[in-house]
Amino acid sequence: MRRALAEAALAAESGEVPVGAVLVWQNQIIAADHNHTEHSEKPLEHAEMRVLAAATGRLSQAQWRESTLFVSLEPCPMCMGALMHCHLGRVVFAASNLKWGACGSVCDFLNLFPAEQIEVLGGICEAEAQAQLADFFKTLRASRV
Repeated sequence: MRRALAEAALAAESGEVPVGAVLVWQNQIIAADHNHTEHSEKPLEHAEMRVLAAATGRLSQAQWRESTLFVSLEPCPMCMGALMHCHLGRVVFAASNLKWGACGSVCDFLNLFPAEQIEVLGGICEAEAQAQLADFFKTLRASRV
């Protein structure tokens, strides 16, 4: 999770919403990235989607099921759907996403699609992730005044 938070910090430094993600298989980092939606002007460039794209072709289906995605913010429905299609084994997130969270905060994709069982654990390093987000939006609001 520390690496995901470091990726989130990189996002914030470049003016992106501070969300970072890291895909791990057998204690090896397969891919790590952060949000790129603002600068690319592409709404699909979420940290999770970028990590999945980078890992595509590097993992077998069995390896996806054994992999864990660490992400600094609870995945949205788009990202959760992609994670389910990859047959990911586990998602560990830091802060709950009270606007778009698809792991129980706003909706629960695991209950909507029970055939795809992904283990989910939230709240890991939550205070640090929430502080990153709060600082980012506070700075953003101040710059718009």
